[in-house]
Amino acid sequence: MTALPLLPATALNLFQEFVPLSLGAAHFWLEVVAGVLSILIALSFLLRFFGSENARPGLLVLGAAIGIALLAAAPTVMELYLLPFIPTPILTGVDNLSQWVAQWAHHSPWPARTALLSFSLLLSMLFVVVPLTKWTFRVPAFLALIAWLAGLTAAASVVTLIRTQLPAPPTSETKIKKLN
Repeated sequence: MTALPLLPATALNLFQEFVPLSLGAAHFWLEVVAGVLSILIALSFLLRFFGSENARPGLLVLGAAIGIALLAAAPTVMELYLLPFIPTPILTGVDNLSQWVAQWAHHSPWPARTALLSFSLLLSMLFVVVPLTKWTFRVPAFLALIAWLAGLTAAASVVTLIRTQLPAPPTSETKIKKLN
């Protein structure tokens, strides 16, 4: 268990060895790759061992890749096509609702943009990704939802572990100090 904190740093060093990028870009791609792998692993375990006879590795990778693309597509569409045209009073209303929910839940409020992007991600998962997984792997809808929630939770946990265990990317002040 003591080797677990060293794993992200080792992966980052290995990543930088084969792909010469800046430290910030290496952090980003390491987080993306680790998140996608954790989603694939969680989905494959749940779909393979709890009800799908046709959850072959190739089909799992294809289904997860399409699901991740569809999950990413909903916030992208919201960001590019809907947010610029939403009137200010609606954004103000979303901000007010977010502040009310934050006070009720004792949590920090989300800005309207973050709340709308999260809402679009949730709608995409419930109405597009989960039904696609259900039809593709012939599993009940609740198992498809649990599989995706477990995969996304695993991805968020892995990304958080990587962020907390890796050194921060150097800032411009650090680079200036090294040059002097």
